[in-house]
Amino acid sequence: MKRPFALYWLIFFLLFLAFGGLYGGIAMLLDPSGASLDMAGILPLLPVSSFLLPGLFLLLVMGLTPIVLAYALLARPEWDGLARWLGGNGRYWAWNATLLLSLTLAIWLMVQGWLIGFQWPIQYVTAVNALLILLLALTPGVRRHYAHTIRKQQET
Repeated sequence: MKRPFALYWLIFFLLFLAFGGLYGGIAMLLDPSGASLDMAGILPLLPVSSFLLPGLFLLLVMGLTPIVLAYALLARPEWDGLARWLGGNGRYWAWNATLLLSLTLAIWLMVQGWLIGFQWPIQYVTAVNALLILLLALTPGVRRHYAHTIRKQQET
């Protein structure tokens, strides 16, 4: 089946998110004080004593997860554990995980806004990126492309 054009944009924005997540996560893990990112003044506003936990979240959830999803959306590996956990609605697990990631990113940004406000351009860029990931995943062509599970079950 030919891949829909919107899928390539979806992959682009997932990798764009990954780049930011890896950069921010690694920077926070290397310097948990936040000084290297000019964020030390924000730490008193947060319910953590260092940027270690936010750095781990950025690295794993916003950095590595989008890379895995971009690969899975292109290669369509059948990873049984993830398929059982995330494929319950008859769509390919990575498509469902992409929707879950965009929701997670929206919640992350809402918590950020509540704790520290929206004062940096990267927050707006990330919000637009989350919206684009969601909208591109929900385009009819991409949705049809990942509806294979329903057809496979009906054929057997």
